[in-house]
Amino acid sequence: MTDVSRGVQPKRDIVLLEVYLNALGYLSRVDGRMDAETVSAVRRFQKEQGLVVDGIAGEKTWTKLFALKPELLAAVTQKWLSQSDIDQVAAASRLPAATVRAVYKVESAGSGFWGLRPKILFEGHVFWQRLKRRGKDPAKLAAGNENVLYPKWDRAKYAGGPGEYARLEQAQRIDSGAALESASWGLFQILGYHAADIGYGQVEAFVERMQANERAQLEAFSRFIEKQTYDHQPLAYWLRVRDWRRFARAYNGPGYAQNRYDEKLAAAYQDALAADHQAESVLALAA
Repeated sequence: MTDVSRGVQPKRDIVLLEVYLNALGYLSRVDGRMDAETVSAVRRFQKEQGLVVDGIAGEKTWTKLFALKPELLAAVTQKWLSQSDIDQVAAASRLPAATVRAVYKVESAGSGFWGLRPKILFEGHVFWQRLKRRGKDPAKLAAGNENVLYPKWDRAKYAGGPGEYARLEQAQRIDSGAALESASWGLFQILGYHAADIGYGQVEAFVERMQANERAQLEAFSRFIEKQTYDHQPLAYWLRVRDWRRFARAYNGPGYAQNRYDEKLAAAYQDALAADHQAESVLALAA
């Protein structure tokens, strides 16, 4: 564990810390911000549990948190993806498991949940278009909702982390279905408006599956890459031949190069192969 009071703890660890503090009544919100309120909650918890009061969520603090809420730990871990899940879905899609792991690593840093809630990113420019498709004039609805409703993509509008849920809920007050369609969900950040195309029917059914666990999110990814095409081929094909540039362009949009998305995928794939080779060598030596 790291010194959370200095803001160096990974965001997903901060979120899990906040989930526990919230469940135990020490913190009123979960937003992934290691600010003074969260540090104060850690200190109050440590004082009441007879620990050294330093505001640092080290192994002793985590051990106490886990011990006090074992059912929460079970609920969180039940959401996680296993290697056998990846192997099964990769085989069904005729993809090397290392290829799936590369996308898994790059797209969401290997985690599909913030605690018990799926990772999301709300896209206000998509919301603008989805409202138009539903016969609503977004320009007339934008006043007071400029942070969730705008005609062009704007990175500055993102809240980041669990803070995206506040944006989603604000948009749902305008049109719940269109709002759910305008968020990307889970491990592989699939936009909700693809729900019908990949076999989920209504977006609400898709969202329900994304809330289940990471295995369900992986299955959605498998459906998506088989259904969506680029250059007259399904996205799964470009993964099979490891054409990272074409896959990145199709999956991440025209700005993929700016984010070096193709390069990150290629590097993650090589890392996955190296890890597999190392594991095989260890097993061979053990035999």
